[in-house]
Amino acid sequence: MNKNAILETCFNLFFPDKKSQHGELNEMDVELTDFQLKPLDDEETTLGDIIDRAKLQYVHFYIRTRQKQSDEEGNHQERKKEEKCIENKSANQQLDDTEDAVSNADDKAGQSVIEHSADSSEYDKPREFMIGDNHDVDVLKPDLKEYISEDDNDSPLPDPLLFPVWEDSLGEVSFMRTEPALPSLREPKEFGIVVHRGQVMKELIDIFKQNVDVDFTRDNISATIILPNGKKELAFDNGGVMRDLLTEFWDDFYEKCTTGTNLKVLCLRHDMEAADWRAVGRIIALGWITQKIIPIRLSKNFLSSSLYGLASSNLRDEFLEYIPLSESKILSQALENMEEIDRDDLMEILSNHECKVIVTRDNLGAVIDQIAHMEMVQEPAFIRECLFEVLITYELEIDVENEVQKITPTPKKLLASLECDEVESDSFKYLKRYIREIDTDTKAMRTMLRYLTASDVMLYDSDGNFFKIKVKLVDLNGFSRRPVAHTCGRVLDLPRMYESYPVFKSEMNAFLNANIWVMDFA
Repeated sequence: MNKNAILETCFNLFFPDKKSQHGELNEMDVELTDFQLKPLDDEETTLGDIIDRAKLQYVHFYIRTRQKQSDEEGNHQERKKEEKCIENKSANQQLDDTEDAVSNADDKAGQSVIEHSADSSEYDKPREFMIGDNHDVDVLKPDLKEYISEDDNDSPLPDPLLFPVWEDSLGEVSFMRTEPALPSLREPKEFGIVVHRGQVMKELIDIFKQNVDVDFTRDNISATIILPNGKKELAFDNGGVMRDLLTEFWDDFYEKCTTGTNLKVLCLRHDMEAADWRAVGRIIALGWITQKIIPIRLSKNFLSSSLYGLASSNLRDEFLEYIPLSESKILSQALENMEEIDRDDLMEILSNHECKVIVTRDNLGAVIDQIAHMEMVQEPAFIRECLFEVLITYELEIDVENEVQKITPTPKKLLASLECDEVESDSFKYLKRYIREIDTDTKAMRTMLRYLTASDVMLYDSDGNFFKIKVKLVDLNGFSRRPVAHTCGRVLDLPRMYESYPVFKSEMNAFLNANIWVMDFA
């Protein structure tokens, strides 16, 4: 399939009978670009050549259409160009210089006089002269309406372009329509997010279903959380409330809208329609633009394809993280040596994943790849298209692989971010020992980090350095002895006196495992 064949497929889909809602095909200029938005000029390049060159399983193409100018409009513009004579004068040039120029053109009646000044600073002073047969000179003021609108907000915007996406997946072709991002022309506005603790996921999705025009880069966005008792949480949102809100959203979302163990893939729900999934796309954009937060527990392949429409062909490693650990171990052993594992266990696992073929040592790898593609690409395809339709308009620049690796919490990263004026104190040493004993990217690590910063991922500043967490030792004893985190400022008030490390660990575990925290966001 070459360029012409791809175009013909697009025309049949988006221009049935050579017509669409934007006009007739013969009235359009058409351009086909690759997934990097580079025009495809080579007529002989085939789809296979492009896939081999990109090293990707899915390749997206974009077709751009633009209304052609009619011959009458083109001739009219040519006449206007021929009639206009722009003279750029220097600041000290007077009208008598103009009269001299006109008098020297007596033998050129009926022609336009065009003079260009080398002084580019005078390009904002256009004057127009027409010489008639009677040598009279008409000084015409330029029509500034051609250049400046009385109200920029009322300026007409270009019609949205068609962005059908051509996707090659096991011989299948699919298309989708989306609109390119347009620069915001309105003034920033205040936008407040108010949600109830325990209902964050549902309420946040509803908010962004109803408010599709929020500009995360310009608008002043604030967050407020209502406690179960109906009172506002005592907090001033300087970033901490938003981080806590997003963290609770993704915790609930992983539980209710995804499948998988260590790695998650979105799943269809009867109560989640296209508008709901598009709202989830806006929440992903909100997290990245305002806090540099992305859902790191989602499949990186799924997240990348939702952002850019590009998917990797290597799904096996992610699939082994997606399925339960017991199944992952058996499949990994079978791939190495199928004779050493219990065949009944293998058949039961494959049956659970709806395998329909007889598995042998030669085809086991291919069968696992096919199952991975079915469960991680084909089944959530509708959700991915809804997310892509929204996320592509934000033009987010996220290197998903590196970003996930960077912000995934580890004991080493968390320890390096701690600061304390009394580094030799027993309490601070107990805290560091407690963190070292937590495994990487476990629930305990995410809970600890969320309590300290209101986010369960490692966040960093504009220079790429992780934010520091200030540990202050305070005098708290008896029943009042407990750590207090100020998440907006990333400050931890840590009691100075503990009898021993086991006492510290016991109290810290009980505190972090509690269902309700009284947070101080100041």
